[in-house]
Order: sequence, then C-alpha cells, then structure tokens
Amino acid sequence: MPLARGLNVQRLRQLATGGAASIAFTVGMTNALRIISSMTLTRLLDSHAYGVVGVITSIAAMLTMLTDIGLLGFIVRHEQGDEAKFLDQVWTIRLVRGFILMIAMIIVAKPGAALLGKPELGPVVAVWSISFLLEGMSSLAFATAVRRGQLWRLSTLELSANVTTLIVSIIAALIWRSYWALIAGMTAGAVVKAILSYIVVPEARRRLHVNRARSLELWRFSRFIAMSSILSLLILQSDKLVLAKLMPLSAYGLYAIAVTLAAAPGALAGPYSTRVLYATYARTVREQPDTLPRVFYQARRKVALLYMLVVGGLLGSAQLVVNLLYDPRYHGVAPFLQLIAISTMLRITTAAANEVLIATGQMRATLLANVCRVDVYVRNMENLAPIHKVRREYFPSPPPASTLVEVSKFTHPDYLIEMSAIAVV
Repeated sequence: MPLARGLNVQRLRQLATGGAASIAFTVGMTNALRIISSMTLTRLLDSHAYGVVGVITSIAAMLTMLTDIGLLGFIVRHEQGDEAKFLDQVWTIRLVRGFILMIAMIIVAKPGAALLGKPELGPVVAVWSISFLLEGMSSLAFATAVRRGQLWRLSTLELSANVTTLIVSIIAALIWRSYWALIAGMTAGAVVKAILSYIVVPEARRRLHVNRARSLELWRFSRFIAMSSILSLLILQSDKLVLAKLMPLSAYGLYAIAVTLAAAPGALAGPYSTRVLYATYARTVREQPDTLPRVFYQARRKVALLYMLVVGGLLGSAQLVVNLLYDPRYHGVAPFLQLIAISTMLRITTAAANEVLIATGQMRATLLANVCRVDVYVRNMENLAPIHKVRREYFPSPPPASTLVEVSKFTHPDYLIEMSAIAVV
C-alpha cells in the first residue's frame, strides 16, 4: 500500500508539472480572461471597434503566413538546437524578418485599407506594424522552452502578456471609448511579452550573427512549410478579407467577435500540437523512431476527444453563450459562431498529422498532402512509367486521384507534358 500510494503521488506530480497540465492551465486562464474582456469591453465599446481590430489582425495574419519559415520546428528538431551560436544565427534571421514585415505592413497600410473599402484604417494598420518588430526583437523562448520542456515558463509568459492586454485595454477604453483602446492594449501586451521572454526563460539573450549557410539551411527546411502556409492563407484568411470589404465595420465586428470565441478551443489545439505533440514526436524520431506509429496515436487520443467534445458543446450552445456574455447589441454573433465552430472541429487531428510530418523531416508532404486531384496531359502515352515513378516519389501514400490523358499537341511544340492540381486545406 505505501508503494502504491507513493506511485500515485508521483504520477499526480508528473501530471501537474507536465506539458499537458501547463497548456490546460493556460487555456483555462486565457479563456477566463477572454470572458472578462468580452463582458467588460463590449459594454464600453461598440462592434465598430472590433471590426477595425478584426481587419488589422487579418492583414497582419496574412503577412505572417506569407513569410512563415517554420522557426519553431527548425529549432526543436535541429541537433544543434541548444547551441548558442546556432540560436544567435536563427534569432538574427527572425529579427530581420520582423523588420521587413514591419516595413511591408507600413507600405501596404494605405492601399490595403483602400482596397477593402475602409481607407480610414490606413493609419491604424501602419501603427500596428510595430507588433512585427516587437516579435522579432523578443527572444527565442517560444522554441527553446518547447525543446527543453519548460512549458510552464511559456505559460507564465503568455498569461502575463494577456493580463497586461486586458488591463490596458479596459483603462484605455474608459478614457477613449474607441478602437484605439484595443490597439493600445494589444501593443502593451506585445511589449511585455517581448521583455519577459528574456526574463522568464534562462540564457535567452542573443546577439547578431549573420550566417548565409544557416539561412540556406533554414530555407531548405521551410520552403514547403512556406508554400503550405500560403495555401492555408488562401483558405483561412480570404473569407475575412472578402467580408471586411463587403460588410460595414459594425457588422464585421460581430464576425470578428465570433472568430475570437471560436478560437477558445483552438487555444488548446494549437499549443498542444506545437509544444507537446511536436516535441514528443521530434524526440521519438531522434531516440526511438520505431515506436513513432504508437506514440503518434497515443499522445493525441485523449486530448483530441476532449477537444471535439468542447467544440461540439460550443456549437450547440452558441446562442446561450452569446446571450450570457454580451448585451443585446451583440446577439448577432451567434450565427457566425455556429458556422465558424464547425470548421474548427477537426483542427487538432490535422494539426497532429502536420506536426509528425515535420518531425520526421517530410516538410514537402505538408504541402503535397493537401493535393486531392492531379490531371496529367502527355504527348506520348509511352512515358507512363517515368510519370508514375515521379508520382510515387513526390506524393505520399495514398496518392491523390488523377487522370492521365494523351493529347496531340500543346501550346508550344517543345512541351511534352502538362499538369494541373487541386489542393484543399
């Protein structure tokens, strides 16, 4: 009995200090802060303010995904991921990327706002560009802490930033009663997060170290991740940009709030996939690759079931949730919330598959796995064998559906083959 009791205590201690517990705690606290924010700020601000912030964050997300270089996966997976020289080189790349994104967002601010039919948002978009520089100047704690299993430190970092965002937003809303209150809160949170990234995680200070060979290595690792992110951009952000153009900001604000509420379960799926599942899969590939199939399913099963249960509950109780959190001005959020929640149902299962592909070095598959159909047109059907060889080399099993057709000519006499593909995200 004493031995069994000791084992139970040890098991409970492991659960309480493990990565899953830190993420569960962070998700719970983040959603609690989200509820407090919703119940407070929506009574101080109108939906127009949320529409403005929704447009800004969509533009920022678009630029982020267009330049996604997979730094988290690169650092966690790399055999030199704990070496100071390696981290200095990667940090320098990230800093340059942040500066370039800031300049790019300033440049696209005015024409982008005009394209969306909201020219008055140009200055606001330009101001929010500072968030990219703040992100680039912060430490690599987001990756090194995952590699070292220091997830509680990341939780502390993120919750501190979220609390700062909430407090500053409420104070600013009491003073200004405009969307600038939300911008001020998010900027303050980004500043706190950048500063704490050097305090919460030990040995986080980095120095400039430009290395062309490391940049090329990162590009070889991330080029397919970048292309996959562009596909995801077309699916995940195009609706927001189209709706931002078609809707008045007050109506778009309701949609933006629904997106935020639907992201509540995603606060579990995203961090759990990148911090726990990816770290587990990468470690398994390095140390015990033969056990990866078993670890892949075992590591995700319970959390995936819990996640789908939560999303299903949100889908069924959307109107009740909106009625409890908001005053009647915001009851139009519920239909948007129900539609968006459907799309988030299977997010954790697809995220787990994506992480295991990156952990095993199959970055190309993260792009090609989205291809569901390929049509091939050839001048000579006798080339069938080499075509099938290339197909097996590039497409994971099972391959996408395909059609092979022999034609008499192409637009150019030297062309021998033409292909078209359809991909989904």
